[in-house]
Amino acid sequence: MCDVESEPEPAPPAAAANCEEAPGDVGTTRLPDLSPDGWPIYPSVTERYFTTYVTSNHQALHVHSNGICLLGLAPSHPLLAPGAARITGVAFRDHDAKNLLANEVRGKRKSGAVFVLPRDLVASVTTEAGGDPLPLWACVRANVIEVNRRLIEEPELLGSAGGRGGGRISLRRF
Repeated sequence: MCDVESEPEPAPPAAAANCEEAPGDVGTTRLPDLSPDGWPIYPSVTERYFTTYVTSNHQALHVHSNGICLLGLAPSHPLLAPGAARITGVAFRDHDAKNLLANEVRGKRKSGAVFVLPRDLVASVTTEAGGDPLPLWACVRANVIEVNRRLIEEPELLGSAGGRGGGRISLRRF
């Protein structure tokens, strides 16, 4: 007779019953939250792929690993506080050699981009309360790749919730 090794018996399924997971978790995968109508709510591209830094003057700088930066207002900015004066205008820098509205970027190396330093003015924001315009600084040493021209016609985009409305300026960091 031949000696045949017997197969080991499988573990009982009781081990899975003792597992304590948070609601909405399946193993190590986190399921998205659901909206009231049942559709999943996924994080925005900025929340997923960018690291956000908030400056001392309440500007948000979203930095991607490839060097692209998005500049906008942080949620803590006084213009975004409840009851704050409404944003009525955004004026991009156009008074010197660093004219951001005449910026024409071409090619892989982004030639023609305007070079800015951290203390360079990028835009100024006016409100319905009047007074001096509030400055938006570059915050990093970078090339300005693109300004959102919609901000000129729709300045309230600068204060849109989470910046999802496109109220940002695109920079390429060095």
